[in-house]
Amino acid sequence: MQPTTRGEQAATTLQLGARAARAYGREDLADRLAASLQRLGDPTIRVLVVGEFKQGKSSLVNALLGAPVCPVDDDVTTSVPTAVVYAEEVTVTAYHEPGGQGGPPRAERIDLADLAEHVSEAGTPANVRRLRAVEVALPRDLLRQGLVLVDTPGVGGLGSAHSAATLGALPAANAIVLVSDAAQEFTEPELDFLRTARQLCPNIVCALTKIDFYPEWRKVHRLNQQHLKRAGIDAPIMPTSATLRAEALRTRDRELNVESGYLQLVTHVQEQIVGRAGELALRSVATDVASVAEQLEAQFAAERAALDDPERAATLVAELQEAKERADHLRSRAARWQQTLNDGFSDLSADADHDLRERMRGVSRDADAAIADSDPGEVWEQFESWLSRRVTTEVAASYTLVSRRTAELADAVVQHFADASDMVVLAPQSPAAPSGAVASIGIDEKVEIEHQSVGTKGMLALRGSYGGMMMFGMLGTMVGIGMLNPVSLVMGVTMGRKTLKDEKERQLNVRRAEARAAHRKYVDEVSFQVGKDFRDTLRRIQRSLRDEFGERADELQRSSASSLAAAQQAVQTDEVERQGRIRDIDAELVRIAGLREQGARLIGTGTAGDPGR
Repeated sequence: MQPTTRGEQAATTLQLGARAARAYGREDLADRLAASLQRLGDPTIRVLVVGEFKQGKSSLVNALLGAPVCPVDDDVTTSVPTAVVYAEEVTVTAYHEPGGQGGPPRAERIDLADLAEHVSEAGTPANVRRLRAVEVALPRDLLRQGLVLVDTPGVGGLGSAHSAATLGALPAANAIVLVSDAAQEFTEPELDFLRTARQLCPNIVCALTKIDFYPEWRKVHRLNQQHLKRAGIDAPIMPTSATLRAEALRTRDRELNVESGYLQLVTHVQEQIVGRAGELALRSVATDVASVAEQLEAQFAAERAALDDPERAATLVAELQEAKERADHLRSRAARWQQTLNDGFSDLSADADHDLRERMRGVSRDADAAIADSDPGEVWEQFESWLSRRVTTEVAASYTLVSRRTAELADAVVQHFADASDMVVLAPQSPAAPSGAVASIGIDEKVEIEHQSVGTKGMLALRGSYGGMMMFGMLGTMVGIGMLNPVSLVMGVTMGRKTLKDEKERQLNVRRAEARAAHRKYVDEVSFQVGKDFRDTLRRIQRSLRDEFGERADELQRSSASSLAAAQQAVQTDEVERQGRIRDIDAELVRIAGLREQGARLIGTGTAGDPGR
C-alpha cells in the first residue's frame, strides 16, 4: 500500500534513507535519520491557552474539545497548568513536586471527577498539594494529530507571578491562544503580555469569549483590533461563545455552531497551528534527508571525479586531504567552534546575570519610591499586584535576551562549519526555556494598618495634654498665675495633638520599613531563584548544542575520510576496472539523487491543512 499522507511519505523516506546509509557503511547517518523518524512519530504540538482571571479559558478548552474536561464554575479558578492530550482511554495524571532536591516529578493517577479538587484554587488553596501540572488524556479527533491544549493559571491577571511560568513555557510552545471576554477591550497587562509573547512565540490567536452575554461585543472586537494594530501585533481575533457551542453540539445544529465562532477557531487551529507545525516537521525531515544524501554523494562524487580524469586525480586527492584535515580539526577541542561556543556561553551567562540584577535593582528603586509616597498599609494589596507584574515583566525581558543571544550564538557556530566544509549544517533548536521559578515565589509579609480605638487615641491625647498643661502650669505659678490658666490649657491641647500626630508618623514609618523589607526580600528571592534557573538553562542549552554540533563534526569527518579513501583507491584502478566502476558509481548516484528528490517532494505536495503526521 502506498503512503497516503505526507507524514507517511516522510516516514517511508526516512526509513529508505536509513537503509541506504547502512548499506554504504554510514551507521552514524542512519542513526541520525532514525532519530528524525522518532521525532516524527512524537508529534507534540503545544498550544497554551492564556488569559486573565475569569475570562473563560477553561470553558474555551472544553468547547474546543466538546467535552467537560477543565472544571468550570463561578467559584472555580484554575491554579495548576492542565494539559489535555490524546489517548484511546480517559486518564488523568497529577504531577507533584519532587520530595528531595531535583529529580523527576511524582506522578499520581486520579479520577476525572476529582480534577477540580486538584487544579482549582478552592480545591488546593496556595497549591498545598504541591502540584506542578495535571495531564488529562482524551480520545478526541482534534488531539489525534499531536495537539496538546494547556489551560494555564490566570489568577491575579496576566501581570501576576503566575504568568512568569507561562512566559517561561512560550519558547517550547507552537502557539498561544489569548482569551479575553467581551466585557471590555484589551487591558494594558494583556497587551504587555502579547508584546512579550510575540518575541518568544510568534503564532498567536486571540479569542473574544462570552459574545452571547455582552450585546456590545462587536464594538469591543473593533477596539481590540485597533489596539493590536497600534501595538504592531499580527494576530486574528475570533469572537466565540462556549454556551452556543455546547448547544450546537447537543442539537447537532451546524448553523448554531458557525454562530458560536468555534468552527472558525477549530479550523484555524487545524490549519494554522497543527498544519504549520506539520510543515515545519516535514521541512526538518527534508533537510535531514538532503544532508545525508549530500554526504553519501560526496564519497561517490570524489571517486567518480578521480576515475573520470586520472591526470587530475593527484590534485583532487590533495584537495580531499586538505578537506579531511579541516574536518578532523572540527572534532578537536581546539576547534574554533568549540571556543566560540564556550566563550559565548561564558559571556552570555555573565551578561544574563548582570541584566537580571540590573532589572531587579530598578524594581527595588521604583518600589522604594512608591512606598515613600504612600501609606503601605492602605495600598499594600495594589502594591503587591504592581510588584508581581513588574517583576514578571522584567524576568520575561531577561529571558528574551537569553533566547535571542542563544540563537545568535548557534548561528555563529554554524558559520565555523560553513568555513570548514561545503556541506550544509543547520543550527539545532534550543531546549526548553527556564521553568518560571518566579511563579512559586510569593510575598509572605503583610503590612497592616494598626487601627487605634477611640479610647487609645484619647489616652495618647490626654498624656500629651497633661504634660503640656503641667509644664506651662508650673511656669504660671512661678509668676503668680494659677495652675490652670488659658495658656496652659491651649498648650495642653497643642501638645496632645502633636502627640497623636507623632504617633501616626511613627506607625507610618514602621509600615514603610516593613514594606521595604518585604519587597526587598521578595526581589532578592526572585533574583536568587531565577538566576539559578537561568544558569541551569544555559548549561542545558550549551550541552545540547555541543553534543549536536559534535555529532555533525563526526559526520563531516567520516564523510571527508570516505571521499579521500575512495579517490585514493580510484587512482590505483586500471582502465577496464575504471569503466566498470564508473557505471556502478553512476547507478549509485542516481539512487542517492532519487532519495534526495523524494525528500524534496515532502515540502512541495499536499494540502495546507494536512499536518503531515
